[in-house]
Amino acid sequence: MSEDRVKNLLHSAFPQPDSQNPSRDLWPSIVDHIQAPTAWSWLDMSVVAGVAIVLVTLPKALLLLAYHL
Repeated sequence: MSEDRVKNLLHSAFPQPDSQNPSRDLWPSIVDHIQAPTAWSWLDMSVVAGVAIVLVTLPKALLLLAYHL
């Protein structure tokens, strides 16, 4: 195969997009996402509550927790 034939096959397989510009500006949505306040989900709260209950009932578990942190 010649180089021109490969080039033509690639151009036919992957046509050029109609527009070179993106359909919209993504930067404002990224800034909004970064500046949004963080919220605790029910899963986060249940993990915190579970760890607190374990630490209250088993004080020696604090050493295990400190070891893993």
